[in-house]
Amino acid sequence: MDSTFFSAPSDPQAPLPLIVALHGRGDNGRNFLAGTGLVKANAVVVAPTGSANAWAPAPYATTTIEQDKARIDDIIAQSRDRFDIDAERIYAVGFSNGGGLSVYLSTLDDTFAGVASVSAAVRCTEVDIEAANPVDYLNIHGTHDDVVPYDGEVRPGFGSPAEDGILGAPEVVAAFERRNGETARTEHRRVEGMGHEWPTGPWAPHRGIDVTKEIFSFFGLDERDDV
Repeated sequence: MDSTFFSAPSDPQAPLPLIVALHGRGDNGRNFLAGTGLVKANAVVVAPTGSANAWAPAPYATTTIEQDKARIDDIIAQSRDRFDIDAERIYAVGFSNGGGLSVYLSTLDDTFAGVASVSAAVRCTEVDIEAANPVDYLNIHGTHDDVVPYDGEVRPGFGSPAEDGILGAPEVVAAFERRNGETARTEHRRVEGMGHEWPTGPWAPHRGIDVTKEIFSFFGLDERDDV
């Protein structure tokens, strides 16, 4: 698992859930795993580092969506070879650029039982989202996010495409609601005053939300005793 960092319980009660943790632009797997507290999940957590610290389909990425999907598929396969993974409990969790990738991946196949995105820069279309098979989805986004605005935006392009469109959180949530209907859960946490951040631990009281605990609760994950 080159450039991929992982954590797992020291005395696992198998089979274990698997979380694929996808960092934001400019970050890396190691820092994301530790900084978010996802390492505390009673699960196998894999945190790859994107090529040039970014993920497709952002216009600044050095990879295509096909390349990143193939890499994530390979990481999941390696994780299942190495650990006893519950195939019905494989989740994608992403922040910012990585949150956009987690949403996009959920439209391509049925690998994931659930997806959670935080401050996500979603670059697939509403049609892409709602046309895919249902999947549990949690969207967390702050109203004061000045990097990935809550209501989305259209940015100048990086050459091609000419414009870089990012869906707003309400549009993403509405598309998932149409996609999921009564078959899967769609939940949204609109966090008043939260910027482009992942409040957890001692910072959580200042924002009124512990993002990591919200994700654990949504997926029904316990916290480990050995961290």
